[in-house]
Amino acid sequence: MSEKPRIVPIKDQEALVRDNKSGAVLNTDMSALEKYRAKRERDRKMQEEFNQMKNDMSEIKSLLAQLVNRD
Repeated sequence: MSEKPRIVPIKDQEALVRDNKSGAVLNTDMSALEKYRAKRERDRKMQEEFNQMKNDMSEIKSLLAQLVNRD
């Protein structure tokens, strides 16, 4: 009685394998993973910069309102 291998390649998908124990499909393409991580980091930084700009604009609006309302 032969036991099934735990990791099996998926037909027509070079970078994908199936874990027979959990049923999960796993991507083995490490360069794609690195690209994804780099993009995620760029997106995070861009969002951080955007949020900082929003805060700066709010502060500028507040300061302008104070200048206009000065008596």
